[in-house]
Amino acid sequence: MNKAGQIYLEVGPGGKYSRENVITIAEALTDGRIAILPTGTIYGLSCVYNNKTALDRIYEIKQRPGVMPFIVLIADIADSDILADKINAFAQVLIEKYWVSSTPRPVTLVFKKNKNLPDFITGGSDRIALRLDCLKIIKDIIRICGPIVSTSATISGSGQSPVSIAEIPEIIKDKADVIADMAENLAGVASTVVDVTGDAPVIIREGKVSAQEIMELYGRN
Repeated sequence: MNKAGQIYLEVGPGGKYSRENVITIAEALTDGRIAILPTGTIYGLSCVYNNKTALDRIYEIKQRPGVMPFIVLIADIADSDILADKINAFAQVLIEKYWVSSTPRPVTLVFKKNKNLPDFITGGSDRIALRLDCLKIIKDIIRICGPIVSTSATISGSGQSPVSIAEIPEIIKDKADVIADMAENLAGVASTVVDVTGDAPVIIREGKVSAQEIMELYGRN
């Protein structure tokens, strides 16, 4: 335990962690708690994607407008069938290259959202941003509690990209219910965000994977 009953877990270095830790984190998320978790890019604030009270807490903690939706992390391709309306041919190419290959890389894909999803999940948008994160502990957690949102563990607009627990502002750490510490620096480069709702991909944010690489891949398919 840490501050005021907060759960602090070491889940590294080298990504080493126990099944007990995974279950503890997943159960806390299922119960509507807020967690600071490592990802394949930076440390993020997370909760289960479909708990409005928990989502509202993250918006409040980050001081972020509620109309700016978060990325949703998934563990398996089957999760996207629940969250996205449809996956076109080029989106499938990106999934196979960046999500499920032997050398995954951080690419977030923006789809039309499944019409059955409540609007609060996407801040009223008809689109949803998904990423299959490459970090094994995240996938193990999600396979227990279901998809989770992930947003940088910083105040909105600060431009910070925390690669260690030490880089996360105290005001953020104090309000989290769970902190999972990898005990080593994360990659620190944001995911590339690609809108795949239309006939041609649109680069929303360039990150680890260059826009040029995405567009060259599109030109070959």
